[in-house]
Amino acid sequence: MPDLHPPADLRQARPRRELVVRHTLRATPEHVFAAFTEPEQLKQWWWPSGFTVPRAEVDLRVGGTYRIYMTWPEFMPEESQFSHYMGGEYYEIDPPHRLVMSGRAVNEQQGELFATLIELTLEEVPEGTQLAMRQTYFDPMPPKAALEGAEQGWTEQLDKLERLLGAAGADR
Repeated sequence: MPDLHPPADLRQARPRRELVVRHTLRATPEHVFAAFTEPEQLKQWWWPSGFTVPRAEVDLRVGGTYRIYMTWPEFMPEESQFSHYMGGEYYEIDPPHRLVMSGRAVNEQQGELFATLIELTLEEVPEGTQLAMRQTYFDPMPPKAALEGAEQGWTEQLDKLERLLGAAGADR
């Protein structure tokens, strides 16, 4: 299995496309930040509906890495299942306000398929936390279906995160 060896700091690469998603979550910035950085929480909400996360690994430090493995939904044909996990390295960590990391789609047979830069900003608002996520794409670009579904995928993930945070709030 190829290991994650980033070719360069994505913050220096030339962007080709950008996606910005904003979402208000009824939780504190601390709880939202934890959900993005704790493996057990990532396993419960990362990836859009239909996907599951059998394993997540996090080394939360600047220069540290993460991997979020995926099991594809049964309805997806095997030839469409291009990636086995998303991983990357952390560039900036400012709990509970900001997290900057690469997002590298990896296929165990082919290695890294494409990479993005993910920037999260969390701001406390009266309703909870305003999350702003900017995902920047570079060459090589993701498959067309992945690009076209990225906004919907993030929306589904953040809806799952909202449910997770709501359930956790009920237990407090």
